[in-house]
Amino acid sequence: MKSLFVRIRVAVARSLLLALWSMTPADAAGERFRFDQDNVPGWALMTSAERAEHHQKLLGFKRLDDCNGYMEEHREKMEERAKERNRILRVPPLDVCERMKAQGLLE
Repeated sequence: MKSLFVRIRVAVARSLLLALWSMTPADAAGERFRFDQDNVPGWALMTSAERAEHHQKLLGFKRLDDCNGYMEEHREKMEERAKERNRILRVPPLDVCERMKAQGLLE
């Protein structure tokens, strides 16, 4: 009986460690939404500081129209930066503003 409890404890501990190990920093912080190369145009052209600033700006929006307006300006800025560096701006497969709206972050 004792060995059964030990095995159960080990299995539970292992499961918890695996769950924690697989979490991203955003998950660990309890954030509901992540900003990354899959939903931010020009992600690869931005510095870490610019990404953080972009993240904060997006989280500050309450309305979809405001988010879309900002993202249009952001895309134009990233297109110009890509041209300057002779690179092609990769268009993310996901629309960040629409995803934020779907998660209840925007009206």
